[in-house]
This record gives sequence, structure tokens and C-alpha cells, in this order.
Amino acid sequence: MSPLRVAVLALALSLGLPGVSAAQNAAPPSPPADDSRLWIVAGGGSTTLLGDCTDCEGNRYLHSAHFLGNAGISINERTDFGGEVLWVPQTLSTGDEIKVTFVMSAVQFRPWRTQGFFLKAGLGMAFLRNWLSALEDSSPPIRSKAFALGLGAGWEFPVGGRVGVQLVGAQHAAALGDLQTSERTVENVMANFWSVGAAIVIR
Repeated sequence: MSPLRVAVLALALSLGLPGVSAAQNAAPPSPPADDSRLWIVAGGGSTTLLGDCTDCEGNRYLHSAHFLGNAGISINERTDFGGEVLWVPQTLSTGDEIKVTFVMSAVQFRPWRTQGFFLKAGLGMAFLRNWLSALEDSSPPIRSKAFALGLGAGWEFPVGGRVGVQLVGAQHAAALGDLQTSERTVENVMANFWSVGAAIVIR
């Protein structure tokens, strides 16, 4: 073989080997990140209501049913984030109807990934109709809104696939401030709700 052909062959081999080596040593593609999954909760239970203000006389506890809904995404295996709606209707012995709706952002956290125990918290607004009737029988109907906070804890049990059941207890509170009626100003009105219930979970 002539020296020219040897030189050309050596040059071709030297150009081809790095490409083969690079292809063999290329890092495998990283696996795609886990997709966020839908988080839905729907259920209900029992609620105890208590209204309070600066000059209210004694405590007046009321009892009602409630309906609860959450929707959002599961950020990871421990944390869910989304919105929460809590609706509490109540009819008094006087025939007056009280309706309260909490609309809040909510986060739910499981400290232990393999256990069903969870903590949850929410922050948002409460919309109240005729709430002063929970304080006084003679109060006129008033529609109002308030800053709202919710805290709770519970346990989730898997049923099958993406479906589960959860038992939960929570407290929700709404600060209405001062409410003006035709007769007087009711100062520092508060609304407190303690609830226990169950719900279906899809995640």
C-alpha cells in the first residue's frame, strides 16, 4: 500500500473514532418529572356554630350540616394545593335562615408519605347571610363578607386506584368586624365553626 493511501486511511480512522466514542459515552436521557395530578375532595358532615361580639350576652351554640369541596393539584407525594369551598346552611327556630360560604385557597400536607395522616390550612373569604340572627333573635337580615381562616387534620384511607376516603375535623373562623343595624352598631362580630365529617378523595 502506498504511503499516500496509508495517510488517508489513518486520517479517516482518526476522524471517525471520536464520534463513535462520544456516542457510546453519551448520558442517557433523564426521566421526565412526575406530572401533577388532579386532587378532588367532596363530602360533608356536622358543624357547630358560635357567634360572638363585644357586648353579646353569653354563648349561643347552633348545630348544622355542612358540605365541603376541594379541587386542585397534588404537587408531590405529600402536598396538595388548590381551593376549598365550605357551605353551612342553618334554619333557626324563628324561621330565619343563616347561610355561610367559605371560599379559600387551601394546602394539605402529609408529614409521613406512607401514612394517611394529614394537616390542612386555608385562607380566604367568608360570605355570610343573616349572621346576626345567630347572636340576637331580633337582628335584621344582613349580607356581609369577612376575612376567613381554616385549620384541620384528618386521615385518608385508600380504597382502590385513585379513589380514597378521608375523615377530617376542622375549625373555620371569620372576622366580620363591626356591623351596623338600624338600631345600633354591633362591634367585633366573629363567626366560629367546628366541624367533623367524611369525604371521597380522587387523586
